[in-house]
Amino acid sequence: MPQMGESIAEGTIVNWLKKAGDSVVRDEPLFEITTDKVDTEVPSPAAGILVEILVREGETVGVGTPVAVIAEAGDDATKRSSTEAPPSKTEVIPPVEKTVNEPDAHFRATQSPQLVRPRRELKKTTAAGPEPRSRSFSPAVLETARQAGMSLATLTGMRGSGRGGRVTKRDVEEHLRQHGPSGGLTTSSLGADDPLPPPEQYVYQPKPGDERIQMSAVRKKIAHHMSWSTRISPHATAMAECDMSRAAELVDTAGQRFKADVGAPLTYTVLVAQAAVKALGEFRTLNASVVGDELVVKPTVNLGVAVALPDSGELIVPVIREADGLSLAGFARAIKDLATRARSHQLTPQDVQGGTFTLTNPGIFGGLTGTPILNQPEVAILGLGVVNKRPVVVDDAIAIKPIMMMSLTFDHRAADGMIAFRYLACVRQHLETLHLDPSTTPV
Repeated sequence: MPQMGESIAEGTIVNWLKKAGDSVVRDEPLFEITTDKVDTEVPSPAAGILVEILVREGETVGVGTPVAVIAEAGDDATKRSSTEAPPSKTEVIPPVEKTVNEPDAHFRATQSPQLVRPRRELKKTTAAGPEPRSRSFSPAVLETARQAGMSLATLTGMRGSGRGGRVTKRDVEEHLRQHGPSGGLTTSSLGADDPLPPPEQYVYQPKPGDERIQMSAVRKKIAHHMSWSTRISPHATAMAECDMSRAAELVDTAGQRFKADVGAPLTYTVLVAQAAVKALGEFRTLNASVVGDELVVKPTVNLGVAVALPDSGELIVPVIREADGLSLAGFARAIKDLATRARSHQLTPQDVQGGTFTLTNPGIFGGLTGTPILNQPEVAILGLGVVNKRPVVVDDAIAIKPIMMMSLTFDHRAADGMIAFRYLACVRQHLETLHLDPSTTPV
């Protein structure tokens, strides 16, 4: 499994483009994968015969794990047992399935190939004794960790005070007092294969007549990230209304000329993106990440813009690099380019990494407002509602105005409500005082 980006630890094979016994050419597309960042084809690293497929479609495996074996032409590959090591001139495509005892992708990557075995094999062998480097915990330890939301990786990485380094309940409680649930260690979701499942009363038991729909690989990744985001950050949301009269007028009077000159449409999303980034210049703590007891403020704004994929309805968040240096035309071109490539599955891993602040626009689906979940490790995300004409009071008179609701979800460790509402007021001021000059293209 290839490394598709420094923050990507695993991938799911969604489609094999070749079958065992087929000839392959170097750099020929061999299989398709999906990660939590992007979908892509993986080319063959060598020419030869695809001898064996080690990982089936739909399986998720860690970076660096073998997924197939390719033998050079002339090798007696078909006679070699799959349990034998391939000869030196056989290419192994750097995976097997997740093991029962692995806490996360980092743990899996440090295991030797002999220790990482498929789950179906582990179920037969773990009864004879624990896997090397795996650990077992008492019920009291597991319950304390589960109630606190501590990850398996954090628990496994702790140094215990009990006999043989065993972790005790007191160790867990002391760790929580000093570091919180994660303690800065690598985290992984508590899924069905982790020894810290949710309490039984919170797990629904399917009944006859229920329809069961398997989550897609992307949906599972989203579920993983959103679940952890709410555990990591104390979420809070501030909301404000914005008069979009000037924005609407600008789109109506200058939109066609703008599109002809720039090559990209002038939309509310473009205008808000520019206003949101300008406001971050005054509220830099919202363009940051929390690391331990420190707030790490980023020197530039890399703006993530959520894009809905029409074929699946799922979201992906490509990133506009150094957005604080762009003109209005630059925002329009960048948003059009990323949205077009996202919907045609042409994004690269670099396109979806390194964001520092996210903009999401459920208003295009008619949504009035919402409380989006943070895109970790960011500390703020701005949600836009639909622009609706409605009666408002202006100078003690009732007027019809196009109004948009904005919602800023923020990490309460990084900022308080005062900062959040002042930021929204700053964004609103930028939008309500837009310069209107239909004779020129705003750049």
